[in-house]
Amino acid sequence: MKTYQIGIVGYGGFGKFLHHWWNTLATVKVAAASDGRFEDELTGEFRKYNKWEDLIADDDLDIVSIATPPAFHVKIACAAMRSGKHVLLEKPVAITVKEAETLRQVQHETGKVIMVDHMLRYNPIIKALIKLSKEETFGKLRHAIVSNYAQDESLPAEHWFWDKEVSGGIFIEHGVHFFDIINALTDQKFTKVYGASHGRNEQQVDQVSAMVLYNEGLIASHYHSFSGPGFFEETTIRLMYDLAKVEIKGWIPMSGSIKVLANAATREKLNHIPGLKIINAEQISGLVDVSRPEGWGDTSATDNVSIKAGGLDYQADEMISAEFEITQSKSEIYGHCLKSIIYDLITKIENPSHQLNVTLDDAIESLKIAELAEKQ
Repeated sequence: MKTYQIGIVGYGGFGKFLHHWWNTLATVKVAAASDGRFEDELTGEFRKYNKWEDLIADDDLDIVSIATPPAFHVKIACAAMRSGKHVLLEKPVAITVKEAETLRQVQHETGKVIMVDHMLRYNPIIKALIKLSKEETFGKLRHAIVSNYAQDESLPAEHWFWDKEVSGGIFIEHGVHFFDIINALTDQKFTKVYGASHGRNEQQVDQVSAMVLYNEGLIASHYHSFSGPGFFEETTIRLMYDLAKVEIKGWIPMSGSIKVLANAATREKLNHIPGLKIINAEQISGLVDVSRPEGWGDTSATDNVSIKAGGLDYQADEMISAEFEITQSKSEIYGHCLKSIIYDLITKIENPSHQLNVTLDDAIESLKIAELAEKQ
C-alpha cells in the first residue's frame, strides 16, 4: 500500500487533532494544511498555505480533508474533487440537502471517493450494536432516545456555531451524528420528522428537540442542549428492543448497560460488545411478572419460555443484566475512529468494490432529517 499524501483545509483544534492521529499511521502523511492564519510556507514538516485554493492545487496531494465550518464544505469539496483529489469531509456533509445533491453530482462526474466523517460508526460499542441490531439479535428496535447536554462555555455569542448561515443550526452541525447512529442501527427508513426549539435570544437557539418516525414503527426522540456548565455535560442513547434495553453513555460512547431476554445464541453474541461483564443472570422459568400491581391479573411464576412482544413470538430462557466499558481513554477512542475512517477511504480508493462503512448517501440521509427538524 502506498503512502497517501493528505492536505487538511482548516487547521484549528480539530485539524490539529486529525494531524496528530494520522501521523501515527504508516499509510498516510499529512503533507500540507491551509488556514487563513497561515503565511505561505512550503518548507518544514508540512507545507502551509494561506488559501485553500492553493492547497487543492497541490499536485502532490492524494486526499483533501476538509475541517472548516459547515457552510464552506460543499464549495471546497467540489473544487477538490475537480482537482483530482479524494475527499474526507467533516460532518455535516452540507447545510442544505440541495447543496449536498450538488456534491453527489460532482462525485459522479469525477469518480473520486468522498466520505463524510460520521466517525461514531467506527466506535467499537456502536459498531457492535449496529451488527447485533441489524441481525435482530434483540428483536425489533422500537424506540430510541438521544439526550445530549453540552456546555456552551467555549461558544460565545459571536461564535459561528450560533450563526445558522454558517453552521446550519444545532441539528445540522451536531445532531447529524446521532441521526446517523439511529439510521445505522435499523434498515427502516424515516417517514416523518417533528421539531421544536428554544433560544435564549434571537441569535442563540440553544435547545432543540425532534421526533423521527420510521416506516416500520421505530420512533426516535432527540434532544440537544448547549446551555449548561461543562461539569454537567452528558450524552446518553437509550435503545428499546423487543428483547432488550440498552443504555449507552458518552457522546463518544465509552460505557453502558444492557438488560436482555436471551437464549443460548443471544448470550454468545453478547460477547461482541466490548468490555461486557455480566452482572446478573436468572432463568426466566420461575420469574414473577411484576408489570402489574398485586391483584391485577396473573403475576404467578411461569415455565413458559415463549416471549411475546409487538405481536411477535420469541424464544428466551434467561434474563441477563450486564455492563460494558471501553478501557482506553476518550482521546484514544476518538483517534481510533479517525484512523479507521481514513483507512476505510483508502481501501475504497484501492478497491472500488469495497463497501464503505458510511457512505455519502448515509450522510445525506441524516442531513435530510436534520433539515426537516430545523425547519419546524
